[in-house]
Amino acid sequence: IVIHPICKNDLMKEVRKLKDTYDQYVIDKFSKDNKKLVLRLPPYHCELNPIELAWSSVKSYVRTHNNTFKIKDVLELLKKGVEHVTPEMWTNFVGHVIKEEDKFLNLDHLSDEVMDGQPDEEERHILTIGTGDTSSSYLDSD
Repeated sequence: IVIHPICKNDLMKEVRKLKDTYDQYVIDKFSKDNKKLVLRLPPYHCELNPIELAWSSVKSYVRTHNNTFKIKDVLELLKKGVEHVTPEMWTNFVGHVIKEEDKFLNLDHLSDEVMDGQPDEEERHILTIGTGDTSSSYLDSD
């Protein structure tokens, strides 16, 4: 419990200390007890999930074969669309995701190189804008 005023950075450090005691999910305990691993995909990155590619294939199958637009027929098309996804297709989906992961890893290394290449603070050039007197600006003389 924080009683005195605290800055945001210090507050976040305190939160990190306590977070693990409260962030527990039933599935994590179940998987740990059964010696299984839970794979959590990053949110908003459907390109890293092969299920999204399979689902896209199923939807495409339904869309191209749907003539009646009746729910009963769509349900049957959905089942056929799922059956239409072959092990070979799944292998290709996983391969595509691995390529996307590699792209992200390369970008991550590239951004690390750029950030590591930044000069030390004492070597940086600092440009200050808006604190000087503008009355004698060279723009006033034509």
